[in-house]
Amino acid sequence: MQPCPRVCHARRISRHRRTSIPSALRVVRSLPINLRGSLLSVQRRRETLPTKEEGGAKLRGGAGGKERRRLQGKKSLPPVAGSVFSLRARSKMSGEFARSLGKGNVAPGPVPEGTIRLYSMRYCPFAQRTRLILKAKGINHEIVNINLKNKPEWFFEKSPFGMVPVLETSKGQLIYESPITCEYLDEAYPEKKLYPVDPYEKAYQKMLLEFFSKLPPISYKYTLAIRNGEDASAPKSEYQEKLLKLEEMLANHKTKFFGGVSVSMIDYLIWPWFERMEAFQLTECLDHTPGLKCWVDLMKLDPAVQATITDPQIFKGFLELYFNNSVEACDYGL
Repeated sequence: MQPCPRVCHARRISRHRRTSIPSALRVVRSLPINLRGSLLSVQRRRETLPTKEEGGAKLRGGAGGKERRRLQGKKSLPPVAGSVFSLRARSKMSGEFARSLGKGNVAPGPVPEGTIRLYSMRYCPFAQRTRLILKAKGINHEIVNINLKNKPEWFFEKSPFGMVPVLETSKGQLIYESPITCEYLDEAYPEKKLYPVDPYEKAYQKMLLEFFSKLPPISYKYTLAIRNGEDASAPKSEYQEKLLKLEEMLANHKTKFFGGVSVSMIDYLIWPWFERMEAFQLTECLDHTPGLKCWVDLMKLDPAVQATITDPQIFKGFLELYFNNSVEACDYGL
């Protein structure tokens, strides 16, 4: 009587297991002592896992449900500093297009040496100022996005006002408020200065920034009026008036850029709101300011601007969620 083929197959598997483990141990014993422990631990982990034949049988059998829950229920190992796990965790936590951190998310660890960290939000124009400077100066940095609709508790230890941008150095130093972060970067990384060396020209750029700071609140007021179906003629007229004054300042400077013949700090500091004019439905205001319109076209050619620019349609989607106080707003488009 011929034995069943299935029984023969099972016997071959059994013989293979009896011989493979001792042979593996002989190989391990021949290795240097410092390599034995890691290989033996790998071997033990392999012995605890079901083979392909056993796994299929267990998952099909009555006890398969319990075994499947045991295997699936195993928790992953915690990240170890300097390991592959910590690198993966860092890559998921940081990056310009990483999801934002909110309540319940742990704070990131110390800033690596030779790097500076920016706490940001992808659609925030104030944080974009700092991102523009980081890109323009080629500074090695990492970005941690914060959910401004669901801020993690630990973030208030980084920013007393709970606002972005915030810079953190490898020494644990914290710098916040967008103009201050940008000036800090320009001084701490002086290789490519963006502020003028001349004291008056630097003061002029700061005075121009002070004047420009009146513009963003008007654009938000106009956008809310349009959204709520209210009369928006007054804020639009006020916005146009401020743009005409900026046009005059640019003309009096007799240069294509506000700071001179090339892009400088002031150009980067005011750019984010011009980038959002289409989303705010204010683009037509540039028809009355040809100098500003030319400046906008030139700014769109700048590498740092191109690296940080947001599609107007995507920004509109963000605004819709943001005005509805959705906690998903800050991660819109991901």
